[in-house]
Amino acid sequence: MKKLIVGISIFFIFFSFNHQKGLAKIDSETTLIEKSLSLVQEGDYVHSANLIEQFEVKYMENAKKNKDFTPKDLETISVTFQNALQSLENDASDSQEKIAKVLGLRLLIDARETSVQPMWKEMKNAVMTPLHNMDSAFERGNTEAYDIQLNQFLHQFEIIYPSLLSDLSYDEVKKINSLVSFLDDYRVNKEALPAFSQKLDQTQTELLMIFEQGNSIFPPATFWTLFTIGGIIVGTLCYVGWRKYIGERNKNKKQREHND
Repeated sequence: MKKLIVGISIFFIFFSFNHQKGLAKIDSETTLIEKSLSLVQEGDYVHSANLIEQFEVKYMENAKKNKDFTPKDLETISVTFQNALQSLENDASDSQEKIAKVLGLRLLIDARETSVQPMWKEMKNAVMTPLHNMDSAFERGNTEAYDIQLNQFLHQFEIIYPSLLSDLSYDEVKKINSLVSFLDDYRVNKEALPAFSQKLDQTQTELLMIFEQGNSIFPPATFWTLFTIGGIIVGTLCYVGWRKYIGERNKNKKQREHND
């Protein structure tokens, strides 16, 4: 828990000094998704969904006219919009799951509009901390702690996954998908696999390279963005429920396989 708190603190420091929101396209349409983030955090799911629907119509209309968007890009964006809306409209969906889906959408939109330092890279500590903790738990032979950290890692990975599809090459996405799927598929029999520890180390190495490639130093973000995005990520860091995750895991795995 202390490591997690330190990770969150580092995230806030890193975010405030390294992200320049002005690098992304900021207009009246983009503010809709930011307002939606604030509303979903407050528990106003109906109005949050309404704003996302408005934003989707305008954004997709422009995206389809933009030659920089490939059919695969349009599919990724459309699916991410729908996942966010379905989560908001599903009463059985956990509040942190709703937040995570909308956050994933916001990060994807930023990834499409930002050419230098996308917001999803500020999720580095949120993703890497549970992965490091998995390594420690594996070495100690603590299966329960390992499973909790694995669930946390997979949850954070799914938040940034749409952005990875947007920013990384097909080969990069395929490679990290293979590693993450291995950790998920063999969680039960990991002790019987001689190569498991190697795969765990390789996953850490590959993700670290992805987060650090092209990093630079930027002026601070606006306070509103820092407060909203930061607060949402802190909330998602608390989401480690096992039963809720099991249902989502298979659905998310099918989505990853579909994108391969």
